[in-house]
Amino acid sequence: MIKTILTTAALALTSAAATPQAMNDIQVVGSHNSFKARIPAAVMARIRAADAQSADGLDYYHVPLTRQLDAGVRQLELDVFADPEGGRYADPKGEALAQAAGEHTGFDRAAMRKPGFKVFHIPDIDYLSSCPTLAGCLGEIDRWSRAHPDHLPIMITINAADTPSSRPGITSPLSLADKPLLDALDGEIRSGLPGKRLITPDEVRGAAPTLREAVRSRGWPALSAARGRIFILLDVRAAVSDVYRAEHPSLAERAMFGWYPDDQPEAAIQIVQDPLVDGDKIRRWVTEGMIVRTRTDANTAEARTRDHAKARAAMASGAQAVSTDYYPGAPDPLHLGFVVTLPKGAMARCSPVRVPAGCRLRP
Repeated sequence: MIKTILTTAALALTSAAATPQAMNDIQVVGSHNSFKARIPAAVMARIRAADAQSADGLDYYHVPLTRQLDAGVRQLELDVFADPEGGRYADPKGEALAQAAGEHTGFDRAAMRKPGFKVFHIPDIDYLSSCPTLAGCLGEIDRWSRAHPDHLPIMITINAADTPSSRPGITSPLSLADKPLLDALDGEIRSGLPGKRLITPDEVRGAAPTLREAVRSRGWPALSAARGRIFILLDVRAAVSDVYRAEHPSLAERAMFGWYPDDQPEAAIQIVQDPLVDGDKIRRWVTEGMIVRTRTDANTAEARTRDHAKARAAMASGAQAVSTDYYPGAPDPLHLGFVVTLPKGAMARCSPVRVPAGCRLRP
């Protein structure tokens, strides 16, 4: 009996000291709308007068990407807007309002006049960004990555809200359901993250018949091979996702992974907005080899009530990326003291679903 207990304890210690084998065996803290700068006071006042609930939901912002990465954030989100001719978003209505009120916002009009994809949240009202162009954001991430070549893999979620807004007076974005624009997006990504910086669908698929089959059977690359590298998920509506994979089965030769139903050949990464509702689904996908990004808070609601229930559910689900607006060092404009980390203040650990005994993990 004593021998059995000692043997079991020894095995537990060995497991706890293990290292994760694959890049999907880990769980990291990420940030939501990682580029977002503070909305000018005059603009926020106008939003609040029209819709106080919307104003509450927009009342957060972030430090620059480099500082987030320094803090241990390993999943970033960028909202992109196509601007192939340049200048489409160079004169936002909110900037005119801020200037009339005497505010100095730091808006980079010169950058916004250049052709290429732009990064911000909502045209005309939430238009300020710590890196207003996709090329600039990727350049910042790449520089940090090269300076820290052994970092855990960084996941970037690229979100494109490419349909007209229901808000009056908001500049309509260009539709991304357009192969040349998506090819151009791939081009900007490969240019910003050259060489072997990207972990691509081709690399993960290998000789498997589909990307979905690869992650469910052969698995993701070893964590040791993924360190110092970056992978990207395209988070868009189905019509855009379908154009992105057209002529590229299992995303062959594409720079990004996509968000597809889990029975599709291109399915490798999933997004789940509410782990309280879909925790079981996340666990199943994580067990099957999928990478999942979920959220711990949204629209400042959890922060205002200091509610960590969603955060706890996100962590327990095993999702590889748990995204928050309140990582350590994030601005706290509401003075709420709400902070999200993994247990014991960690920013990364082994997934409790894939490596339940825990492990030793270098950040």
